[in-house]
Amino acid sequence: MQHPLRRPLSVLLLGTMLALPLPAAAGSVETRLAEELLASLGPSVPPDAQVALTLGRPFDGPVDAVRDIGLDPRTGIFQARILSNGHAVELSGRADVEVTMPVPVRRIRPGEVIEASDLTTIRLSLDRAGAGFIATADALVGQSPRRQLSAGRLVQVGSVGAPIVVQRNRPVTLVYEDGALLLAARGRALQEGGVGDSVRVMNIASSTVVTGTVTGAETVSVSGPRLPQAAKP
Repeated sequence: MQHPLRRPLSVLLLGTMLALPLPAAAGSVETRLAEELLASLGPSVPPDAQVALTLGRPFDGPVDAVRDIGLDPRTGIFQARILSNGHAVELSGRADVEVTMPVPVRRIRPGEVIEASDLTTIRLSLDRAGAGFIATADALVGQSPRRQLSAGRLVQVGSVGAPIVVQRNRPVTLVYEDGALLLAARGRALQEGGVGDSVRVMNIASSTVVTGTVTGAETVSVSGPRLPQAAKP
């Protein structure tokens, strides 16, 4: 008959350094296993991840080393092999890993700029968070949705970007720089984009389509010989 021993732990993971906010529990097998488990999950796990660890059977011996540890994120079952007093011991149990994720507090439409007041956080299990969602508010503030964001819903990676400053089918200035040479021409954007995005633009004078980088409001910088040739009077 198993006698589960549950000790919630909060382990802060900063790069390769681990700080335990529960110093009284330092040295326990649960604390050591929680450290090793978070480290094994790598940088995809946010630094404020929390682990609630339940051993399948009690173990009060010392932990000299953790030789192997693995977690099935779907079931939450972990298995570990440790060394204790020179003997190998197999341990297993359940590890519930929770992370804090940002979500909007309101509906945010494309074209709006996300502010800190537009966001809150929720806690959920690691398997529900997944790698396809944005994990920090800092990665959202100052960005603009590419599609509508719903209140209380996780934000998918790729669904936000720099605020749109070049509008599709709107006039833009094409700029070509090569050392001291600076040429400009009128163009029409064939795609929308924010600063840093790559967009296609038609040179109005020559009808030539070029690809450039958005550098500011209604401004696209391009390189290569096409623009200066097209910009000649």
